Amino acid sequence: MNIHKIIDFLISTSRSPVLKILVDNFAVNKRRISRQRLFQAVSKHLLADYSRDGMLGDLSLFEAKSLQLIHDNTLLRKLKGRLPGSSGSGRKYLKQSIKNIEQRIEKLNKLEGPDTLLFLAKTYLEDIAPDFDPVFFILFRSLAARLFNNFVKSIRALETETGTIDQLRNTIGNEPVFFIANHISNADHLPILFALNRSGLISPVVIGGSNLYRGISRKILPKINVCQIKRDDMIEKKIKWLGNPIYIETFKQHNQYMWLHNEPYLFYPEGGRSRSGKILKPKVGIIKNVFEFVKNEQRRVHFVPLSLSYTTVPEDLAIEESRKGINISHSDLIRQLIELNQEYGRFKDTATYVNLGRPLTVIPDAIPDLEDFSCDLMSRIRDHIHPTPTYDIAQMILGISESGAEKNKNKFSLTDLKYANPDYDPAKIDRALAIFSIKKFIRSDVTDPDSENLYTITRPEMLRQYANRTECEF
Repeated sequence: MNIHKIIDFLISTSRSPVLKILVDNFAVNKRRISRQRLFQAVSKHLLADYSRDGMLGDLSLFEAKSLQLIHDNTLLRKLKGRLPGSSGSGRKYLKQSIKNIEQRIEKLNKLEGPDTLLFLAKTYLEDIAPDFDPVFFILFRSLAARLFNNFVKSIRALETETGTIDQLRNTIGNEPVFFIANHISNADHLPILFALNRSGLISPVVIGGSNLYRGISRKILPKINVCQIKRDDMIEKKIKWLGNPIYIETFKQHNQYMWLHNEPYLFYPEGGRSRSGKILKPKVGIIKNVFEFVKNEQRRVHFVPLSLSYTTVPEDLAIEESRKGINISHSDLIRQLIELNQEYGRFKDTATYVNLGRPLTVIPDAIPDLEDFSCDLMSRIRDHIHPTPTYDIAQMILGISESGAEKNKNKFSLTDLKYANPDYDPAKIDRALAIFSIKKFIRSDVTDPDSENLYTITRPEMLRQYANRTECEF
C-alpha cells in the first residue's frame, strides 16, 4: 500500500465540483472560511497597524526581516550540505527547496517598508492558515475508519451532563467556541475530531505544533483544519519563532479573523504532552488573546472543557524516554495512526474516551482573572476524565505496594486488589492486569495454579504514569 498515492488520490477526488456541492449542502462540515479573504484581511490589519505606528513599527519590521534572512541563509547552507549525499526523488525535492529559498532571500533583500511586511505576512500565513477541505476530510475519515478500525472503534464520545452536545450543536458556528483539552498523545486531535463529528458537531480548527508536520502530515493536516504554530527555534538555540514580532502578530490576527467568523477552535493549554502523566499548569497565552478579543470586539465566547483518557496510552514508553531528554516527536500522522491501531489491536475491550463538559461562557462585562480561570478549566478537565481500568488499577497497585512491608514493596496479589476496592468490577481488574502484563509493567509470579495470584511490579514508573492521569500538577 502506497499511502502517498492514496492521499494524492483523495486530494484529487476532493476537487470534484459535484462532491463539493453535495458536501456544502448536506454535510455537517462545510467550507466556511475563504483562505484568500483571510490572507487579505490579516494583511490589511497588519498594514494598518504599521501605518499608524502601532505595535508593528519600523524596528519590529527590521527585526523580523533580519531574523528571516538569518533563518533562510542557515537553512540554505544545511540543505546544500545534504545535496551531495542525495539521489532520486529526494535529490529533486532538495534542489527545488534550495531554489525556493534562494528566490525568497533574493526577493526579501530587495523589499522595504510595507512591501516587506506584506511579504512576511503572506509567507507566515502560508504556514499558519489551514486549508480546510471538507470533502477531503470526509474521505480521509472514511479511509481511517477502514484502515485503522481498531483505533476508530475504540473512541467513545461522552457528555458530562445530558444536553451538552445539543447545546454545542446550537452554539458552534453562531458564536466563538473553544474546546480546551488535556494533552496526552501527539495524536490527541484524532480521537477528538472523530468523537466531535460522530456527535454531529462542526470540526474545529486545531492549533498544532510544527513538530507534527512531518512527511505526509504536511499534506494532510492543513486539509483537516490544523493550524500550525512554530514553537521551536527560528535561529538555533538563540531565537524562537514566537520571538519574531511579525510572525507572532500574524498568528494572532489569523486567529482573531477566525474567531470573528465564529470558527470553533481546539487547543491544549498545557503546551505539550505531560511527561509525568499529571495535567500540567496551563500556559495562558492563547486564553489571554481570547480575553482580549472578548474585550475589544464586545463578543461573548464559550470554553468547553474536554477530558481525554486512554485505556492504553499509545506513547507511554516513549513519554517515559522523553523524561531523559530523548526526542520522541518523529512520526507523521499516518505512522501515528498505524501505531495507534496496532496498540489497540493487541488488547481486548480497550476504549478512548472524549468527555465534553458544559461550556463556560465569558462575557465582555465580566472577564475573569486569567490565571484563576485557566487553572479552573484544567481542574474541570481533570474532574471529568472518564477513568479507565488501567488508570484505576495502576493507582490501586501502587497504593498496595507503597503501604506494604518493605519486603513486599514491589509485590501485590489479585486478592489485594479485590480487597482494596470490593465493589470494583472483576472483569476490569482482569483487563487492566492483562494490559500491564503484555506491556511488561508487571509480571505474574504464579508457580502453583491453585495458589494466590501474585505479581511483581517490573516498571513502577510506567504504572505511575497511568496512575497520575487523573491528577493535576498544580
